Formats: sequence, C-alpha cells, structure tokens
Amino acid sequence: MATSEEIEKYCRNCVSRDFVNGKGLVCKRTGELPAFEEECDSFEQDKELERLAPPKPEDFPVSMTEEEMLAEENLPKGVLCAVVACIVGAVAWGLISVSTGRQIGFMPIAIGFMVGFAMRQGKGIRPIFGITGAALSLVSCILGDFLSIIGYISQDYEMGYFQVLAGVDYGEIFSILLKNVMSMTALFYGFALYEGYKFSFRAQKHPEGGKI
Repeated sequence: MATSEEIEKYCRNCVSRDFVNGKGLVCKRTGELPAFEEECDSFEQDKELERLAPPKPEDFPVSMTEEEMLAEENLPKGVLCAVVACIVGAVAWGLISVSTGRQIGFMPIAIGFMVGFAMRQGKGIRPIFGITGAALSLVSCILGDFLSIIGYISQDYEMGYFQVLAGVDYGEIFSILLKNVMSMTALFYGFALYEGYKFSFRAQKHPEGGKI
C-alpha cells in the first residue's frame, strides 16, 4: 500500500489536482483527499507539467563510439545531396549575378556552407567527406561564375541563353574564368573550400585524421 507521501507525489502530476486550505492536496473531481491504494482510475497526466519538467539523463543521447559512427556513414548519400546542392548553388549564383549586374562576394561562402551541410547528410567523420564537400563547393563556384558570364553575354547581345551556349567561344570564357580565379575572386573561392570542408562532417565529431 502506498504511503501518503507517495500518493501526494502521484497526484501532483494529475490534471485534476487541487489545493484546499486546511486539507492540502485534493482531487478536483471529488473535492476530497485522494482515496486509492496504488493507482487512480481517473488519473490523467498533466502534459504541460511534463513539458516544463527539467530534462532527465535519459533524454540525452548516449555518446557514440568511433566504430558506431563509422558504421552509420553513408558516402553515396552525402555525395548525392552535395551534388544537388552544388547545382542549385551554381544556378542561384548565375541568376543573382545576372539580375543584379554584379558578382556578390558572399555567394561562394553561402555555396560552401550549403554544399557542406548537404554533404553532412552522409554522417561522415572521415576526411573523404570534407575533401568531397570542398571539391564540390569549388565546382559549384566555377560553374556559377560560368553561368553568370553566359548570362552577361546573353544580355549584352540580346541573345537567348542557350543560343549563347551553342555559339560562344569557350576558349575566351575559360580565359575570363581563369582571370577571375587569379584575382580577388580566389579569396572567396578559398572561403567556399573552407566552408565546404568544415561543414561536411557530422556535427558530433570532426575528423582527427585517418584513412580516406
């Protein structure tokens, strides 16, 4: 049989609890002191009280070992997500640059973050994840720069975008790309590489070296 202290503790978690001067904790349904031995058939957990309760140790995930994290790695998934982010980022770069008429410095940084975060979906801890994220970030930047140059030519000569793609001198385009990379643009590309590498690893652990 439960003690009065155990019953009172039990009833404190019920939505029907109430407090009456001179009586103490009572049942709101009956207006009387709790009258049961082990459990109350009318008990209803107070969800709001449960939500406000301090977290318990079991609410936090147990730290995973390196072997367990390696077992959860999914490189193909990470690469697939990062490739999609790479393409989306490049198209966004081209559209924003052409619509504003200028290259925006933060775009490589945003692309590096986006590609790296997409790569993180593979839950990787090995360096290959960071290297792949950095490489795809760079590809996205170069492709975005390429698309913006095509867009500028299309606007200047009032030609269709795909018409420019079909008839443009790619040697000249690559020469412009190279000049961009060798200029201050290289600094922003560096940021993209850094972000792409940094954010490609799962949040719980950064690589400490190892086999690729």
